[in-house]
Amino acid sequence: MQTLHSQPKEKEGNDLPKEFFSKISELKNSEDFDQIYKFFEEISEKGNQKMMQKACDEELWKKQNSDFLGRNVLHYASSQGNLRLVKSLIECGCDKEIKSEYGRTALYWASRDGKLAVVQYLISAGANKEVKDNEGFTPLIKASYSGRLEVVQYLISAGANKEVKDNEGFTPLIKALREGKLEVVQYLISVGANKEAKDNNGYTPLIRASYSGYLEVVKYLISVGANKEAKDNDGKTALYYSKGAVREYLLSIARK
Repeated sequence: MQTLHSQPKEKEGNDLPKEFFSKISELKNSEDFDQIYKFFEEISEKGNQKMMQKACDEELWKKQNSDFLGRNVLHYASSQGNLRLVKSLIECGCDKEIKSEYGRTALYWASRDGKLAVVQYLISAGANKEVKDNEGFTPLIKASYSGRLEVVQYLISAGANKEVKDNEGFTPLIKALREGKLEVVQYLISVGANKEAKDNNGYTPLIRASYSGYLEVVKYLISVGANKEAKDNDGKTALYYSKGAVREYLLSIARK
């Protein structure tokens, strides 16, 4: 059986196989994202940059998955950690800032899924590390929320704003602790993240952690000097929102 690389060559001022052009035409009229992505993977694996350039020039890479995330080939490759394919696409001139559904870039997807090598490459290629999606999430906020410590560390080292806020006023620190990501919380505090930052409701990190019920996070914040008497917009403290083991702990230290 002949492959893309063994077919007769199209005489259009290039040396690409005829079947390649037929496949592009077929896929341009297709909504089968899996097949489109596999097509790009195959070209990337073979290292045929001429084919990659032609496929990109035809804008086949912009085809989006039909799921609610609306990711194109670059977004999906970034999410999967397919560095080879990401590099090939960027080198062919694909827009690294193009957004999926909800305003998310390739860097967002790589950060969300902890694909450090892709994150590093995209940053080196000039990707905007402060770009926000429709919810106001930057790549750092999303990596913090997802507990991707190595990505968080790298983004901070690359100069990402650790005090940036999303639409609800959540900083990377608040997003990490409301999901119980203790290691990320510890790291962000160690590099100077504001442990008294307030969200739109006036919740400090300690209030939010108490509300969310993460005892170890609460204990850590207290250990580094978080203000347990800080009040939200309604004048309520962390103790008011706490319950269970967190409440018992806060009451125990209040008696001391």
